[in-house]
Amino acid sequence: MENRPFSDNSLKPTEDTIKKNLYSSYKFYNELDNITFKFKKDWNFAKSSGWMLKVHDGKKALYYLIPLNNSFIISLTLREQEKSEFLSNDNLIELHEQLKNAKKYSEGFALKFLISDSKSYTPLVTLIKKLIEKRK
Repeated sequence: MENRPFSDNSLKPTEDTIKKNLYSSYKFYNELDNITFKFKKDWNFAKSSGWMLKVHDGKKALYYLIPLNNSFIISLTLREQEKSEFLSNDNLIELHEQLKNAKKYSEGFALKFLISDSKSYTPLVTLIKKLIEKRK
């Protein structure tokens, strides 16, 4: 977990430590935080990933965020209907291959994104916005 700055259970992330560790990718973290302001956010610890932020509506997770050094991972699952609709959406064409190859679990189709720059962030934020619209 050398790339995971929050792997110590006793050191829960704070806004200052997130900003310091995410460095240039903090602006993407902050924008996602603003986009999902209506969702609940809880920090949870797992031995396999360290501290991760669960962004949820009280029942289902919208996504999980794992802070890294100068980047972060977003992990989420799509329902069958959401996946089908997103595959026919031309605004999400950059993600079509990843959507097609998403592994199916009981919760849905699992997707994982490493966010470190605008190129990796832009398709993800489009997907998150569409997902929020669908789940209203």
